Amino acid sequence: MDLLSNDWFFWLVLLLLGLGMGFLLGRNNNSDLKRQNELSNQLQTAHTEMAEYKEQVNLHFADTAAAVNQLTDSYRNVHEQLAKGAQSLCDDPDTVSSLETIAGPAESTIEYQTEPAATIRPPMDYAPSSATKEHGTLDERYGLKSKQEPPAPPAYDIPVTPTSDLDDVIPTMRG
Repeated sequence: MDLLSNDWFFWLVLLLLGLGMGFLLGRNNNSDLKRQNELSNQLQTAHTEMAEYKEQVNLHFADTAAAVNQLTDSYRNVHEQLAKGAQSLCDDPDTVSSLETIAGPAESTIEYQTEPAATIRPPMDYAPSSATKEHGTLDERYGLKSKQEPPAPPAYDIPVTPTSDLDDVIPTMRG
């Protein structure tokens, strides 16, 4: 009995080949898997770009700090050069003393003052037991003002009388 002569064996091999090819094609054409791989690649790219951006920002600020330090040193050198030249070339002692004042006091003459410590009071969010003028937020009198007399109407320097006729007012303004 020959295996190739049997029809059922031929159909079985053909079925197995079809299932294998279908599995491979289905696995490669799976849209969910492709989408997942795409998103994973995009996330990795975003992380890489963010790391590069952070590195660029760090380098920028380091370069800026170095440039500002260099600028400060250059300004200090120019100021010292001008002060030396003014001291040696100026005849007027008032000008020399004003240049020394502009240059700033020596560090030994700087006195540091400490501010007095501020007294810190806790908020009065309770009803105090004593009858003081201050009331806590839980006191039933909190936010209420004592009765006051209504303010007097303002007094004007010029008496005002209402008129209903505009013709009386317009000629007096022209003449």
